Amino acid sequence: MSRIIKGTALLVAVIMVAMLAACGSNAGSSEIPKNPGNVYRVIVQDESETGVKGARIQFCSDITCNMAETDENGIASFEGFDEGSYTIHVLTVPEGFEKDTAEYEAPDTYGDVTITLKAA
Repeated sequence: MSRIIKGTALLVAVIMVAMLAACGSNAGSSEIPKNPGNVYRVIVQDESETGVKGARIQFCSDITCNMAETDENGIASFEGFDEGSYTIHVLTVPEGFEKDTAEYEAPDTYGDVTITLKAA
Protein backbone atom coordinates (compact mmCIF):
# COMPACT_ATOMS: atom_id res chain seq x y z
CA MET A 1 0.00 0.00 0.00
CA SER A 2 2.80 2.47 0.81
CA ARG A 3 4.28 1.87 -2.67
CA ILE A 4 0.98 2.89 -4.22
CA ILE A 5 0.83 6.06 -2.12
CA LYS A 6 4.45 6.95 -2.94
CA GLY A 7 3.87 6.25 -6.61
CA THR A 8 0.73 8.36 -6.65
CA ALA A 9 2.50 11.23 -4.86
CA LEU A 10 5.35 11.07 -7.39
CA LEU A 11 2.89 11.09 -10.29
CA VAL A 12 1.06 14.13 -8.85
CA ALA A 13 4.38 15.96 -8.39
CA VAL A 14 5.40 15.24 -12.00
CA ILE A 15 2.05 16.48 -13.29
CA MET A 16 2.31 19.68 -11.23
CA VAL A 17 5.83 20.40 -12.52
CA ALA A 18 4.66 19.82 -16.10
CA MET A 19 1.71 22.18 -15.62
CA LEU A 20 3.92 24.91 -14.17
CA ALA A 21 6.39 24.54 -17.04
CA ALA A 22 3.55 24.83 -19.55
CA CYS A 23 2.46 28.11 -17.96
CA GLY A 24 5.92 29.57 -18.47
CA SER A 25 8.00 31.70 -16.17
CA ASN A 26 5.77 34.76 -16.61
CA ALA A 27 2.59 33.18 -15.31
CA GLY A 28 0.40 35.85 -13.77
CA SER A 29 1.89 38.76 -15.72
CA SER A 30 1.15 40.05 -19.19
CA GLU A 31 3.74 39.48 -21.89
CA ILE A 32 4.69 42.75 -23.59
CA PRO A 33 5.38 42.32 -27.33
CA LYS A 34 8.72 43.70 -28.49
CA ASN A 35 8.71 47.27 -29.77
CA PRO A 36 9.20 47.15 -33.57
CA GLY A 37 11.57 50.13 -33.26
CA ASN A 38 9.74 52.79 -35.25
CA VAL A 39 7.09 53.70 -32.71
CA TYR A 40 6.67 55.35 -29.34
CA ARG A 41 4.72 53.16 -26.93
CA VAL A 42 3.23 53.91 -23.54
CA ILE A 43 2.83 50.79 -21.42
CA VAL A 44 0.34 51.16 -18.57
CA GLN A 45 0.44 48.48 -15.90
CA ASP A 46 -0.85 47.84 -12.41
CA GLU A 47 1.35 47.29 -9.38
CA SER A 48 1.69 43.58 -10.21
CA GLU A 49 3.02 44.56 -13.69
CA THR A 50 -0.10 43.38 -15.52
CA GLY A 51 -1.17 45.51 -18.48
CA VAL A 52 -4.14 47.84 -17.89
CA LYS A 53 -6.66 48.06 -20.73
CA GLY A 54 -8.68 51.22 -21.28
CA ALA A 55 -6.41 54.00 -20.01
CA ARG A 56 -6.55 57.09 -22.25
CA ILE A 57 -3.11 58.48 -23.02
CA GLN A 58 -2.17 61.91 -24.39
CA PHE A 59 1.08 62.17 -26.38
CA CYS A 60 2.17 65.76 -27.03
CA SER A 61 4.81 67.62 -29.02
CA ASP A 62 5.34 71.38 -28.72
CA ILE A 63 2.67 71.86 -31.39
CA THR A 64 -0.01 69.20 -31.05
CA CYS A 65 -1.38 66.37 -28.91
CA ASN A 66 -2.64 62.95 -29.94
CA MET A 67 -4.66 60.46 -27.93
CA ALA A 68 -4.84 56.68 -27.79
CA GLU A 69 -6.35 54.08 -25.50
CA THR A 70 -4.36 51.17 -24.09
CA ASP A 71 -5.12 47.74 -25.53
CA GLU A 72 -5.45 44.37 -23.75
CA ASN A 73 -1.67 44.38 -23.10
CA GLY A 74 -1.78 47.89 -21.62
CA ILE A 75 -0.07 49.41 -24.68
CA ALA A 76 -0.91 52.69 -26.41
CA SER A 77 1.12 53.10 -29.62
CA PHE A 78 1.99 56.35 -31.34
CA GLU A 79 3.23 55.79 -34.90
CA GLY A 80 4.18 58.23 -37.61
CA PHE A 81 6.03 60.62 -35.34
CA ASP A 82 9.58 61.82 -35.86
CA GLU A 83 11.98 61.06 -33.07
CA GLY A 84 12.13 64.01 -30.70
CA SER A 85 10.81 65.51 -27.50
CA TYR A 86 7.31 64.47 -26.36
CA THR A 87 5.36 64.62 -23.11
CA ILE A 88 2.87 62.04 -21.96
CA HIS A 89 -0.19 62.41 -19.73
CA VAL A 90 -2.70 59.84 -18.49
CA LEU A 91 -6.07 61.46 -19.18
CA THR A 92 -8.36 58.78 -17.76
CA VAL A 93 -7.90 55.47 -15.98
CA PRO A 94 -10.25 52.50 -15.76
CA GLU A 95 -12.41 52.05 -12.68
CA GLY A 96 -10.42 50.71 -9.75
CA PHE A 97 -7.31 52.87 -10.29
CA GLU A 98 -6.17 56.21 -8.88
CA LYS A 99 -5.90 59.11 -11.32
CA ASP A 100 -2.30 59.76 -12.40
CA THR A 101 -1.56 63.47 -12.81
CA ALA A 102 2.18 63.18 -13.47
CA GLU A 103 3.81 64.39 -16.67
CA TYR A 104 6.10 61.83 -18.31
CA GLU A 105 8.85 62.42 -20.89
CA ALA A 106 9.19 60.13 -23.89
CA PRO A 107 12.74 59.10 -24.83
CA ASP A 108 14.34 61.18 -27.59
CA THR A 109 14.47 58.07 -29.78
CA TYR A 110 11.69 55.55 -30.44
CA GLY A 111 11.00 53.43 -27.38
CA ASP A 112 8.71 52.64 -24.48
CA VAL A 113 7.57 54.53 -21.41
CA THR A 114 6.09 52.44 -18.61
CA ILE A 115 3.53 53.95 -16.24
CA THR A 116 2.38 52.06 -13.17
CA LEU A 117 -1.09 52.83 -11.84
CA LYS A 118 -2.01 52.44 -8.19
CA ALA A 119 -5.19 50.71 -7.10
CA ALA A 120 -7.92 53.05 -5.81
